[in-house]
Amino acid sequence: MELPEQSDVEAHAAANARGEIPDRTPYGLHHLADAGDVELEFRRPLTGRAAWVARKVRNRLDGYEPVAELLGMRSRRRADAIFCMDERTGFPAVALPGGPPVVSGLVWVQGPETYSRAARPVVGTLLRRFAGIVTLGPGMYTDLVDGWGLDPARVHPCRLGIDTEFFGVRPWSEATPLVAGVGDDEARDHPLLVEAVSRLASRRRVRLEIGTTMAGVEIPEALGVVHRRRMEGAVRAMYGRATVVALALRPTTRGSGSTVVLEAAASGRPVVATRTAAMEALVDPSRGILVEPDDPDALADAIGALLDDPERARAMGEAARAWVTELHSSAQMASDIRDVVRKVVADHR
Repeated sequence: MELPEQSDVEAHAAANARGEIPDRTPYGLHHLADAGDVELEFRRPLTGRAAWVARKVRNRLDGYEPVAELLGMRSRRRADAIFCMDERTGFPAVALPGGPPVVSGLVWVQGPETYSRAARPVVGTLLRRFAGIVTLGPGMYTDLVDGWGLDPARVHPCRLGIDTEFFGVRPWSEATPLVAGVGDDEARDHPLLVEAVSRLASRRRVRLEIGTTMAGVEIPEALGVVHRRRMEGAVRAMYGRATVVALALRPTTRGSGSTVVLEAAASGRPVVATRTAAMEALVDPSRGILVEPDDPDALADAIGALLDDPERARAMGEAARAWVTELHSSAQMASDIRDVVRKVVADHR
């Protein structure tokens, strides 16, 4: 298991034990070893001068991590397969010659038209070297199969999962007329959410809280507050205070917002989101409302409809909690990934 070179599984486990972050390991990947015949080994984080050099190289390569891959070549050869959660480790792993087959999740890769003429063949070559690719959203599958022409048999849609025990259901006695928004990726359109809630505030009582490290997100003091940090475990209390969790997104084929949908569902809260392929796959009318992008009035109306009808919001939240615990736990995600790795190992024997 090759996580980003700065990831420390032991430190993660200690933070989880203190109730600060979900899952005993990043993404709950320790569940890959829930099957008795699977032995799982996490790559240890770099330390000392190696960590310093790796950080310098990573910063120059837009987050890609070749140093850790080069330093770990000897230990990785004893594995039956290597799994990387995303391409920042996956591309360097598959670029090295020899060794066991590499299975990787992909997060940032887009269609070939988004790359320069020089970068396009490099990305295409690396994608074709993976023995298996895990996708956690429908837009990514389309880009890989239709855009890059990859063999569909090597691209495996899997369920995204979260720690549904860490994100336990929050009692409705905590809920207030609050809208909660969370997220840091470039597809987030927090200004749209602020505008929508501002318009809603002209006709009813409502507050807005957004947790983000993105620059330029401002909320009028009378309307709410921006938590300018990664929320980690503190987001649970914000979900509890909220009646609605809202996701304003720019058009994207990536899975932006998917984790927040699952966390809100596990907390027993309905979601209002702007429409993307990922949101269409996750937000059912029984659990939330979808609106078109870049339409603050539609977003305000959908949020207001749930604030005005708390019984409807509560029923949606209950349905969401049942759905996420049945289908989208970390253990279920790991089971899907394990099936992909098993197939790859069997095919390479």
